[in-house]
Amino acid sequence: MADGGSGTVTPINTATNTSGPPIAAGSGPKAIAITPDGRTAYVVDWTGGTVTPINTATNTPGRPITVGSFPSAIAITPNGKTAYVANYGSDTVTPIRTATNGAGRPIPAGYAPNSLTVAPDGSHLYVVDGNTDKVTPIATGTDQPDRAIPVGYSPVAITTGGATAYVVNSISGTLTPLSATSGKPGAPISVGLYSYPTAAILDGSTAVVLDTYAGQVSLVNTSTRHVYAPITVGDFPVAVAISG
Repeated sequence: MADGGSGTVTPINTATNTSGPPIAAGSGPKAIAITPDGRTAYVVDWTGGTVTPINTATNTPGRPITVGSFPSAIAITPNGKTAYVANYGSDTVTPIRTATNGAGRPIPAGYAPNSLTVAPDGSHLYVVDGNTDKVTPIATGTDQPDRAIPVGYSPVAITTGGATAYVVNSISGTLTPLSATSGKPGAPISVGLYSYPTAAILDGSTAVVLDTYAGQVSLVNTSTRHVYAPITVGDFPVAVAISG
């Protein structure tokens, strides 16, 4: 768990639901991604502009890796070889080679990138441009950006399920489906005029859409595009997860 105000990450033993000693991870940890083999956790430090690798066997932090300004999100390729960090303040994405923990050349990625995901086949990275209505695809083989893809207004998050990625458009109140291989957008799915969606996650053919300001969660059948009645939760929910 990233403790943004404490500059630490807290490990939780899921077998006993007990927390371990906090691990130092920069001044403002914001996001965490774990390599597919489970050996390393990479912690994004929003305020410090770094990423801290943590050995999950020993809970020991490594040397922080310098990335761009105000890094906001991180995604790791399915083969575990590269971690990509969205730098909200630098309008770039920084690739990190996990074998060496070395940062590569920053990749231009629109304006204020705030979310990203890797296609299941690992061929492309999709980066949400928080200040316009675009998603930037990046070929992971070359780390070169392709032509930006138009989606809804003010996209804030992206989630991948199988061959399709879904972009959450906050001002538009929609989900835009994208082919995870070609990047071709489909027709937007409205999640309701009441909504200002801010996050989503996929569970099979269902998108779970979180509306922070309304305090609600909506379920969307991505096969039929049917939107179910919203479910009221607590005030200002900020994250959603699905049990395995």
